[in-house]
Amino acid sequence: MAISQDEARVIYKLKNSREEFFVYVDPEEVLNWRKDKSIPLTSVVQNFDVFETVNGGNEGIAGRPSKQRLENAFDTSNITDVIEYILQHGNIHHSRKGLSKGGDLSNEKNESRGKGISGTAVGVHN
Repeated sequence: MAISQDEARVIYKLKNSREEFFVYVDPEEVLNWRKDKSIPLTSVVQNFDVFETVNGGNEGIAGRPSKQRLENAFDTSNITDVIEYILQHGNIHHSRKGLSKGGDLSNEKNESRGKGISGTAVGVHN
């Protein structure tokens, strides 16, 4: 499955660790699924793959975790159980819009830090 530019994912960060696990999702369906677990996971996730970033953040290299790593992090290596846990406890991050606030898709504006090169504000661009 090709990953588009406006992908969304649910990221679960382990406590006291930089390690993160995530799945690619339809963000609206995640919110619906959290309210109604009868929605099939196939409508929520783009595929049944779990990814991890060992160093954390968007800069880390993402890969597929081993069954042992899943077992250590989630007490199971059953991929469906892990995906459900990540969906329930993780934060939605929408790549294109930069959303990462636990699933709030209503706040999609990008706050400016000033007028930049086109304005008259004092700063490095004057």
